[in-house]
Amino acid sequence: MTSLFRNPENGYTTTVKISSGPSETEKEGLSAQFQVHENQPTLNSNQTQARMFLRKRIVLLTLALILAIVVITVTIVGLLISSYNERQQAEAEAREATGLFMEIKNEKKVSSIAAGFPDLGDPDADDERDTFLPVSPARTIPDTGSGFKPIATEKTSKRGKTPVPRVKDEVEIFAELSSGDSSGDQHEAGIGFKPIATEKISKRGKTPVLRVKDEVEIFAELGSGDSSGDQHEAGSGDSTGGRHEIGNGCGSGCGSGIEQDRFVLKGSLQPTERMTESTEQKLKHLMRKAWRERWTDLMWGIYVKEVIPAGSTGDTYNLAESILKQALIGPSPNSKLLSYLQYSLNVQIVSYSAVFENICLQGSIQKTRCLLELLHLLEQSLKHISCSGSADECAALASSLMSLETWLWSITSDGLKKLSEANSTSNSYTVICHYTTGLLGTLYEENYLVSLLYIARCCTNDQFAATNLASLVNQTESNIKHLAGAGNLSLENLVEPIEKVIRQCRLFENDLFKENGPEKPFYENSLCTDIHTLISWEALLRPTSDGLELTRQLEVLQKLRGYSATQLYCEILRACCLGLAETADSPGELRWAVFTFLKAPLLLLRLHRSIFGLDPNSPIGEPSPEVAVAFERLLCYPGLLETTDAKCHCNVVEGLLNEVKMRTSLLSEWHVTSILSKRESLSRGGLKLETTNTQIATLVLRAEPTVASILKTLDTDYAKNQDTLLKVLSHLLSGQSFELILNAATGTGKLRAFATKLVRFNEANRQPAGSDPSKTANSRALLFDISFLMLCRITQMYGIEVILSGELGGETFFEQWASEWLKPNQAPDLLLNRCDPMLTDQLLKALTSGESDLRSGSVRWHDACFHVPAVIREILAAYESQLVSDEEVERILDTLRTQMCCLSVCAATWLRFYIQVQPMNLKSKPTMMLDHLMTPLSLDDSKEHYRERSVLMLQIIRRLAQDDNPLQGVSDNQDQSLDHQLSKLWNKILNHGWSDHCTTLGIDRLFKIGGATWLVTSLVKAVIKEQSSDKRQRCVEGALSVAHLDLESCAISLATRVLPFLLTHSSMLASDEETGGPGGKALAQLAVLLFTAALNNQIASDSDPSTAAKKSGSKRAIDWDLNTPGFRYPPLKKVALHDDELEALCVASSTTHENKPLPNAIANLMQLMTRVAGDGIITPQLAFISYFIQTMAEITSVKTKEVMKPLLSLIPPALVFYMLAVWPGLMSISDVAKLLAHPGDEMGVGKIAARIVCAFKNTN
Repeated sequence: MTSLFRNPENGYTTTVKISSGPSETEKEGLSAQFQVHENQPTLNSNQTQARMFLRKRIVLLTLALILAIVVITVTIVGLLISSYNERQQAEAEAREATGLFMEIKNEKKVSSIAAGFPDLGDPDADDERDTFLPVSPARTIPDTGSGFKPIATEKTSKRGKTPVPRVKDEVEIFAELSSGDSSGDQHEAGIGFKPIATEKISKRGKTPVLRVKDEVEIFAELGSGDSSGDQHEAGSGDSTGGRHEIGNGCGSGCGSGIEQDRFVLKGSLQPTERMTESTEQKLKHLMRKAWRERWTDLMWGIYVKEVIPAGSTGDTYNLAESILKQALIGPSPNSKLLSYLQYSLNVQIVSYSAVFENICLQGSIQKTRCLLELLHLLEQSLKHISCSGSADECAALASSLMSLETWLWSITSDGLKKLSEANSTSNSYTVICHYTTGLLGTLYEENYLVSLLYIARCCTNDQFAATNLASLVNQTESNIKHLAGAGNLSLENLVEPIEKVIRQCRLFENDLFKENGPEKPFYENSLCTDIHTLISWEALLRPTSDGLELTRQLEVLQKLRGYSATQLYCEILRACCLGLAETADSPGELRWAVFTFLKAPLLLLRLHRSIFGLDPNSPIGEPSPEVAVAFERLLCYPGLLETTDAKCHCNVVEGLLNEVKMRTSLLSEWHVTSILSKRESLSRGGLKLETTNTQIATLVLRAEPTVASILKTLDTDYAKNQDTLLKVLSHLLSGQSFELILNAATGTGKLRAFATKLVRFNEANRQPAGSDPSKTANSRALLFDISFLMLCRITQMYGIEVILSGELGGETFFEQWASEWLKPNQAPDLLLNRCDPMLTDQLLKALTSGESDLRSGSVRWHDACFHVPAVIREILAAYESQLVSDEEVERILDTLRTQMCCLSVCAATWLRFYIQVQPMNLKSKPTMMLDHLMTPLSLDDSKEHYRERSVLMLQIIRRLAQDDNPLQGVSDNQDQSLDHQLSKLWNKILNHGWSDHCTTLGIDRLFKIGGATWLVTSLVKAVIKEQSSDKRQRCVEGALSVAHLDLESCAISLATRVLPFLLTHSSMLASDEETGGPGGKALAQLAVLLFTAALNNQIASDSDPSTAAKKSGSKRAIDWDLNTPGFRYPPLKKVALHDDELEALCVASSTTHENKPLPNAIANLMQLMTRVAGDGIITPQLAFISYFIQTMAEITSVKTKEVMKPLLSLIPPALVFYMLAVWPGLMSISDVAKLLAHPGDEMGVGKIAARIVCAFKNTN
């Protein structure tokens, strides 16, 4: 190589040639030759030596330096190897002891460094654990100062199968933290090298993965949520600096090296094996990616919606459960993941029900920091809770709220227990209790949440859940009392809120069913028309009733009308006094006296047991203060009491007090003495009960033991004691003894036993013995005659059911005769076809000749009773043909009456039927014959006991003739219409406030003639046309009480005949704008009360048929046709609901009522209302429906929910749904829950109720 240099001294150029070996011209020399310019001076020898020495020294120094560097390098390498070995040994020991991951500390960083990310792992592995491992404490690693980083190798975790990364030579694991950008926005360490990556196919043969070369390391600092830096510091979300060493998740088939198939460039999954991954796994992987890259909530929502298929939610893939498991795996919560959960909840990716259920499962008092975050999440969520999904989702929300309620009480109880155990104030537990108390208060104060809770409680038949909740509340109360008693001043602010939520929990239903209207005031001088009228019906029209039905009706009425127990008792006693005063010296006096002194005390006893929930058969342990107060309130009517005492000639209050004390023990001796002293002080002088023997009260009370004596006498041997029995029975017929005995028997419930024994007695004396002397036959005939007359009178007064319901099975003579001749709607001529002509001729001959005595035993008496009508028909035929004269007919009838009185009764029964079917021109002669039988026959006393028997015979025949003219006694003017006569009686009820004796009998007769539909229509017209609000309310009470004549028939008529025509614009009612005004509101109230009372009465009768009321013949057997052409309604209009939900909405919870006309009729009416509401047009008819629904909501309360349940269960949910759509302000959310959810319902009903409640919430 040749170089040119310029000489600094002379400026000449010198050419220097440096050769590595001898040239061809100078082969003999080994040194270099210098060719110098001729003008350049030459160097001397001294300079040359100095230069050579300097060069040698430089060479030596260079060699020494190189050697020193080599030695230093070797030393450093040895130290690094030694340090690495020690560090590896320490890491292995720590990993084996704790199972946690190692932390590497960078010499240039103060914070902890993590060297890897979790891998996706094998999606097909069954034992894959997609959870973050708990945080380990930071461990300090000694630094050698060499600048090298720790190395990682792969090692299998002790947990079984998942390989975890270890530090390898000179590099750490590379992780690409791109969010989908192809530019590969990678985070590098301070050394400035870029990662070198190549693609490698994994051993599974499908998915290309990234392999990291062993040349560089990249540190990513995964902090606790701070995304401001380029590096991420791994941790569990807390500020302790703990980090995770994440396994590669490949399983055992990955081989050596680190193969990471977690995330691919541009943020998308490969189209091979990844396409087969389940959506649930994809959501877990997406959650990890979002957490590592610190996505915002919006980014999380965008990407998670891309993963979830259309039409699905995160609940299908347990998204809420996955997020909560990952967020709560450590001692401190991961706030970033919880923020994702909160956002998913807000945008309805996950439902509130799923979040609440998983919080209840994973929240624990042991992790206070996690629990506080969960409670904070709940606090934010409860403010905005809603559900717009299907009915199943709404029901799940209601069920989750009930689980959340139980969980909050459990956390509160445990928190208070922790505070009491620590015996000091712990800030964490105190804050937890404050949180749970506030959340419980929100649950019990928000109407929407309260409604859903009530629906869940009604439709959950898990008795354990209710018991567990009550136990937790009691335990919480005990714990808070213990803390309050400890005197800890710092916990005083905690005691009052917890006691408040305890009260709210126990009064949960009271708050839900709070009264919408003001409390009904009690007016001292007002009359409760409904109670007084019911008592009148019972005393006068149902004397044989055992009082059980009246007890149920009064109990239902008391709940529906809001009467207190004291007010109810007082009105019953007041009605008794009014009845006694009004019927003094009249036919109804005995019945009122029997009811007042014999039945009223037992009625008070049954009501007391029913109202206060006592066992019906248990004795009264202590007196009732309510009954005592009722008697004291009765003393506030001195005018009524003095009038009653004067007409009855006795001290009625004293008699009532003594009977109540003796029969029921509801009053003590002190109560009786105290009340009587007050009575004497308020009156000028009370009358004693037993002043004379003619007092009606005394007669009734004395007749009670006589009934027992007669029953005992009838049990004796009839053949041996004929004379004694004849004297006893004949004595009963004298005066009013028989009627008094019958009334006493009805008051004590022994009338059926008395009638049964008389039937048996009559059967034993119907056939004489052929060998008996004439005296014995005569006695038997008298006993047969008297018992026959007694049984006929009992049948007329109390109904044929008293006779036919005996134990003899209808096989006796009198039961067969009464069922044929004393029942209405019979064909008498058909009955005569069974008569024996020979026996008929024999009887006819004996009557026309007047020589034979039927009592002698020549003819069997029961056969004579069956054949006498045929004899009378022959006589009447001859009389109409003018073959016999009037005198001869009268003589034959007198002979018939003098033989045996029972034969006259048999003849009168046939004549009555014959007159009914004859035209007017042919009624004169049979009427004359019947009138002659009613004429008293003046005979001497030679006939044995004939006077007593004839009196009873005439009473029976006159009653038969009176039954032919039902309008007799109703009005003096028989030409008046039924409406006009009812109007007079109705005005008397409204003016007097109760139904007197004549009004009661008159309305009962009109009801028998007009029927239930006519009566209900008339009552509805009377209610609607009333303008005054006070009188209108009195009309509702009166109409409801009048309908108790036959509750079921009246309710069916209202539901099938009156209201349907009103709703279909075809009503003939003269209403104020067709019930759209105040009259319609009163009608709706009447309908609700009547339907409720009728349904409860029917349910009680069905559950115990033996206690069914035996009415006085007013109930008619009606075959109700509920599917007539006029009631085939059009289909419902289509609404924005699923088909299955629409079908469920339109069907009430109680849809099947086989052979039950009343529930079917009301259900059909509800369906008609649903169709009217579905039209969506505001009409007067729709206003009436709104009144109807509002009335049901107002009446339904804690006290009335049980009696209202039969009616509410018939409401189609669609009716409420449509009314809310058309009339949004009609009712509140709690009203919807009250109407549609009932205790004991199935969950299917609760789903629809929850769906409507949620829809109502969303619209508001």
